[in-house]
Amino acid sequence: MYSTKLSVSIHILSVIALTEVKPVTSEYIASSINTNPVLVRRLMSRLKNAKLIETSTKLGVTGLSRKEEDITLLDILLAVEDHPQMFGIHDNTNQQCPVGANIEETLKHVYGNIQKSIEKELSVITLAEITKEFIP
Repeated sequence: MYSTKLSVSIHILSVIALTEVKPVTSEYIASSINTNPVLVRRLMSRLKNAKLIETSTKLGVTGLSRKEEDITLLDILLAVEDHPQMFGIHDNTNQQCPVGANIEETLKHVYGNIQKSIEKELSVITLAEITKEFIP
């Protein structure tokens, strides 16, 4: 199963960016996502550590740490994923088999190129481009 941390974090940051009344609570954000506030707080902690949001104890999020135009989707991905690799490679293959002996090295190269392409794309899409879609 794929992680939804990036999508949920983009949702969190979009709510923060578009909510005019500050601070914004995890409960309020969780109601938009339709999830538990604990999940939101965990991700917000990572976003705070990455210096993407500013918080105030017991109040909630007071805003973004940077302009929306200066936050990329890659910034968000790197903030919330421990290992942001899109694909994993199985290990412990049969080294006596020509496929098993070479699959890991072959896929490392292929997946590495795909990963670089994905990161390049994510590095040019900003939070501002996402949030403009929510403004009528």
